Amino acid sequence: MLSNREISQNFEVRISTLYNWRKTKPRLYRYLRNADYNFEQSREINILLKRFAREIECDLTVEEIRIFLESKFEARSIDEIEEMHRLLLQLHHKELTGEQAPLYFGFYEKVAQMNIIERYILYKRVHNLRAEKREIDEETIREYFEEFLRKGS
Repeated sequence: MLSNREISQNFEVRISTLYNWRKTKPRLYRYLRNADYNFEQSREINILLKRFAREIECDLTVEEIRIFLESKFEARSIDEIEEMHRLLLQLHHKELTGEQAPLYFGFYEKVAQMNIIERYILYKRVHNLRAEKREIDEETIREYFEEFLRKGS
């Protein structure tokens, strides 16, 4: 648990403001007091996710991942990640009647077979790659999504 002095130094907040927040914004104050614990907990979760990612056995193709990267899908909650395959279907309904329909349906089926942690990792990688605004070429896709790609493709 951080002291008021540590919070003041770490977050550049005056101590008098912290005393005010203790009364007027108790949830924020508690969060700041526990910031070191919250950081450590997030770090542990990220380590677990990285280790779990090594165990992923998916068979997505570069083209399927490109579909997801180029989609407008943005998850705002874990519930939306859980329903990702259905939400993607709704988002891409126009593409489902064209020549690429088998590609889209194959992708949705594979996402539907993933557990929620795999979906979360896939979504976070898509989200992070989009945020970097890098060119989305095959090499970049292979680098970011190695565990999700069909072995030997």
